[in-house]
Amino acid sequence: MSDTVQITLIVAVVVLIVLFMFRERLRNFMIKASREGVEANLDTNQPANDAPKDRQGRVNITGNKLMGNKNRIDVGRSNVNVEKNLQKGSNQEIVVRTPKSVSRGKSKPSPKKKR
Repeated sequence: MSDTVQITLIVAVVVLIVLFMFRERLRNFMIKASREGVEANLDTNQPANDAPKDRQGRVNITGNKLMGNKNRIDVGRSNVNVEKNLQKGSNQEIVVRTPKSVSRGKSKPSPKKKR
């Protein structure tokens, strides 16, 4: 095999690997090769920073099973959604602290929602 063919195959394999790695972020990818040259087109899904303001940076605490004694989930972020968690046993807690209370170093965070 000539060097040109080997280089072309290596580049094609690298492009396929990169496309496979980022397949969830890509909407459309097209390559057209002709005698005039190579034409490529790549469309991505909307970036996360275009998301609505109320959904940006959201943390969901859901589907956790806390069983036994003294289990704790502690989140130090704002805009947290807590739902559908199972807690069996004693001293189970889910604590959500605002970023201000985390930076001030409060020793006793106030729980937002406890189930």
